[in-house]
Amino acid sequence: MTKVVNVTDLTDGCILSKDIFINSSVLYRSGTYVTPALADDLSEKGVQEVSIKNGKTTVFHRNFLEEQEMTAHQLKALTERFQNDMSEIADELRYGRILHAEASYKWLRSFYLRTFSNPTVGLLMDSLKQWDPICYIHSVDVFVLCSLFIRRLHMKMPKGFILGCLLHDVGKLYTPRSILLKTGKLTEREYEQIKEHTLQGYELLNKLGFSAETCKIVRSHHERLNGSGYPDHYAVAEQDRDLKSIAIADVYSALTLKRSYRSPMQATRAIQIILNDCMRNNLDLKSCFAFINFVHIFPPATQVLLTNGKVGTVVLNRNGSEILPKIKLQERNRVIQLPSDLSLTVKSVIGWDSKEILMQEKQNWSDYIQNIIDGNALKALDLLDALSDSKRIENVFIDLFERSMNEIEKRTDLKPVDLSIARTTTMSLLNWKMLKLLQDRKVEMGEAVTANFDSANEQLPMKMINDLFAINGWKTYFIGENANLAMIGDLIERKKAGYLAVSLTEEAHMFKVFNMLNVLRKAHPELIIFVHGAGAHLIDDISIRGIMTSSDLSEFVVNLRRLFQLKAAGCKKS
Repeated sequence: MTKVVNVTDLTDGCILSKDIFINSSVLYRSGTYVTPALADDLSEKGVQEVSIKNGKTTVFHRNFLEEQEMTAHQLKALTERFQNDMSEIADELRYGRILHAEASYKWLRSFYLRTFSNPTVGLLMDSLKQWDPICYIHSVDVFVLCSLFIRRLHMKMPKGFILGCLLHDVGKLYTPRSILLKTGKLTEREYEQIKEHTLQGYELLNKLGFSAETCKIVRSHHERLNGSGYPDHYAVAEQDRDLKSIAIADVYSALTLKRSYRSPMQATRAIQIILNDCMRNNLDLKSCFAFINFVHIFPPATQVLLTNGKVGTVVLNRNGSEILPKIKLQERNRVIQLPSDLSLTVKSVIGWDSKEILMQEKQNWSDYIQNIIDGNALKALDLLDALSDSKRIENVFIDLFERSMNEIEKRTDLKPVDLSIARTTTMSLLNWKMLKLLQDRKVEMGEAVTANFDSANEQLPMKMINDLFAINGWKTYFIGENANLAMIGDLIERKKAGYLAVSLTEEAHMFKVFNMLNVLRKAHPELIIFVHGAGAHLIDDISIRGIMTSSDLSEFVVNLRRLFQLKAAGCKKS
């Protein structure tokens, strides 16, 4: 039975009973699981009515079919699905020799078919594939990696764990597509929304009746050894082998597959990042070594035991094969190339020297600083991309833009012209980055005026404030130099701005700024004001309502976070 309902009346858990078309193209197919995010997407696209199934609420049916129990049509459809999915993920450059053995491939095929034969699993994965195709492929990849990993370790296949691996990101059905498919970096506020997928997925699978083990994996796959993960900040214990395993497979998959916001990373580089996280006690080193031995891809600086009993260290080989690395033997410091006939291979990884990656990071930072000073904007941009990998937008501003300028301005060996070039270069980098960052932006926070009271040479800090407003949902108006009360008041009046950010760098300017803010507050009682700069906290002791002060970008971002929390709670800053 089906019924037609208004999109505004859709409830979480409805199932579409007919395809939805827009301009002769299928938007969502029959059988799609409806979430509030999907209902919002339909409304935004102008869809007013849909057909849904009128019957029992979806529940987890625990029937999994063996191949001999499937109809010919089921077997054909699932086999094609398996082949299509594997063509997306099973690249030797990231899978090594995992699937070289025919027995492994046949076992995986059979295991995949059995898992996807379950109607509830199929429903959820089909829905995820339509909602976010990249997330779907990533989910299948984690499922495949963990399944083969468990088999390689000769452990009993825990069904609840493996289902959790496949469905670990199903909560992203509740995340707006504008965030999931964003081509640029996420803001902190967007990242906070992404993080909700762990709890939302847990609640969904718990409601449908999945096992506690499956629900645990979906809820806790982003938890870390040191408690720095989410959503519960749970410190993963020694006995939590399942969480330690999926955490590494999840990170490896995310780094080495194409994402909406970046190209795939080389497997060796991804493993280096994972190893670095192990050094920080985020991920488990023992599990990481087991995973490296599993994929049989060894990055530079890993210490390995060869099949002939000798010990060595993998060395950087930019033009060589990641599958056949060069090894610097411990004895005599001789470097050898592993042969293509596999007569000599790596038996296992036994250690890792983190100094190389730390030295490379320091070198990248030093080169970035020097290119800024020299005015080499294009070279600086390449290094900026490398340094900003995996950082939220706000952290790029704090850790890279602000930190680099602070370091440069403290140097005593530079002349004023060097500082001017560095500021100009950084401004160019900001402008280039903003062109991309603003592509997917939605203006939802209102209008903001940003005013710099100093000269054009000193406008960079307020330019960063202005840009952080812009990427977080404000329409901004930037007065880059020598702002005054008349300019600011006129802009606030004409643009109906509800937010104002002004600079206060020196104590001598405090009373000028204080008097100006008093005038603006009387004219605009609801105006929310930010004061930013080295002298901003001088304002703290002065009673003016609705003022947030910050001396650096970290404090400014904290103020933004407070503002978002107030907005989310339906409050208004007064």
